[in-house]
Amino acid sequence: MVGGDATRARGPSERALWSARMSAAETGASHLVVGVAGHIDHGKTALVKALTGVDTDRLPEEKARGITIELGFAALTLDDGRRAAVIDMPGHERFVRTMIAGAGGVDLMLLVVAANEGVMPQTREHLAIADLVGVRGGVCALTKCDLASDDLVELAVEEVREVLRGTALDGAPVIPVSAKEGTGLAALRAALTAAAVSPRDASGAPVMPIDRVFARKGFGVVVTGTLVAGTLREGEVVAVGPTGPEHRVLTARVRGLQVHGAAVSEARAGSRVAANLAGVEVAEVPRGQWVFREGVVAVTRSFDARVRLLPETRRALGRRTKLEVAAGATHALATVSLLEGDSLEPGAEALARVSTDRPLVLRVGERLVLRGPPSLAGVGGTVGGLTVVRPIAERVRRRAVALERARRSAAGDARARAEVELEAAGLKGLDADGLMARAGYAASEGRAGVAVGADRWVSRAALEALQAKVLDALSGQHAKHPDERGLDRRALAALGDDAVVDSALGALVAAKRVTREGDVIARAGWKARSADETPYLAQVRAALARAGTSAPSVNELAQSVGTDAKGIALAIKRLVDRGEALKVTSELYVDAAAMGALEAALVQWLKEKGTIDAQGFKELSGLSRKWAIQYLEWFDGRKLTLRVGDKRKLRG
Repeated sequence: MVGGDATRARGPSERALWSARMSAAETGASHLVVGVAGHIDHGKTALVKALTGVDTDRLPEEKARGITIELGFAALTLDDGRRAAVIDMPGHERFVRTMIAGAGGVDLMLLVVAANEGVMPQTREHLAIADLVGVRGGVCALTKCDLASDDLVELAVEEVREVLRGTALDGAPVIPVSAKEGTGLAALRAALTAAAVSPRDASGAPVMPIDRVFARKGFGVVVTGTLVAGTLREGEVVAVGPTGPEHRVLTARVRGLQVHGAAVSEARAGSRVAANLAGVEVAEVPRGQWVFREGVVAVTRSFDARVRLLPETRRALGRRTKLEVAAGATHALATVSLLEGDSLEPGAEALARVSTDRPLVLRVGERLVLRGPPSLAGVGGTVGGLTVVRPIAERVRRRAVALERARRSAAGDARARAEVELEAAGLKGLDADGLMARAGYAASEGRAGVAVGADRWVSRAALEALQAKVLDALSGQHAKHPDERGLDRRALAALGDDAVVDSALGALVAAKRVTREGDVIARAGWKARSADETPYLAQVRAALARAGTSAPSVNELAQSVGTDAKGIALAIKRLVDRGEALKVTSELYVDAAAMGALEAALVQWLKEKGTIDAQGFKELSGLSRKWAIQYLEWFDGRKLTLRVGDKRKLRG
């Protein structure tokens, strides 16, 4: 492990320095993690030592009390040459949380049952937890056979097989062993070799729950954990957290990595990893945080999951239940709100919305453990488990909407999940990182949603709904303004941002449903009515010309042409747009030529006399005092005149 830049050479002294704090076994596995579980004092640690030569009880308290308190680590070489990381997990019921932290990254479970005692309460709870977190297989070691008769061993084997039935270890071999005498160890190693599962998918972003943190002089902060997803590379910038009361996500650089005590340039999913991090302090990174790639992995306090209750749970869950959820190496208080049904019976499953009191780092398909009080839990403190369906669940008003989305996500593949997330995002859409974090979907596949811009996707349904709104807006424009060429593009701003609206317009133009000339948009086939076809236009034009500056009000003008104000509104607008009429007030429109003549006369007056008051303007224009004031204010508004007290003068 390097203590400085990632390019610094790794010498033997650096490995020795690390080994002083961590054993080779603790730092890694060759993409396979074996979890050793079972009841307290059934010989787990002794068995691990017999198999690997490593005593995983490293704490003085563990030595003094003869029990495992913290997770212990060792390396095991299988018969085919592969190396596996072995995690020795506490068996005491007080340390089940620690056991769960170790079980979350386990591929194979080595369940330990003492032949002289048989199946005990923690045997059952550990087995249930293995099932809930998705352990893919395993082996059972029947230990302390030197303390049991042959008949008792045979009975214990049958009892264990019966207990394993219907669990993740159903049909797993049960191997009688004695760590003290060394009998059965070769058969156990062979069984583990045969049971070894295929490596985890190491593509994608790294995710590593942190189960141990310390500082080493010359190296800085070191974190260890099981890399449960992706590949972690030396020199990579990663996120660490969420940490502290504010649940901050910190940024760190991976200065170096160790797997099996050897410095490596990268570690793959399924490995026990030690990572030397630069940019963070030990106090900032307590156990229970995660190392991950920000943006690509969800950090969430609300998610949808499939809830499964253990058959032994003492009673049904209500519609809303407060429980404890174990995720990675941490625990959070959670409110489990059923999305289907009003209760969930023991042994049953249902979709639920889960809200936690602190952010969790979650992925689609991740398996979590639910724990509750003795009045509810039937197997130790374990109630059941969760399988994450939607890592980030948005707030919705209707339960039915949340249920429908959760069902589609649970039943579909990555593309189907991506479609659900895009639908929930609406026109805001999601970028490539958001699609991966929420749906486990790689946007590069190009099959979900519609690309809007360089790194944004929206759902087809949302885009089609936007297109319908654009068409409706154009239809309304054409009906209201038949003499105009179309709608100004800026008038569509309220429908969405430029990128998504332009995408909708582009699709409509391509489908020949809309035409676009610069910023003017119209429905295909639209032809604006000519000015001469505008109702009452000629009559209004003539009436204004006759009136000159003594123009009638809008109502008087309408009466003069035999209609009402609404009937001549389009004609007036058309005349104003063409510059043939000028708007003085909402009730007063004047012939432009007459107004031009009045303006010229006013300018001449002011050049000769300097100022003019209302009476003078009344005499100049021949208007009543009421209209004279309106006209003077209009000239003020045009920046032609400036009012000084009761008089006006030319500006500038």
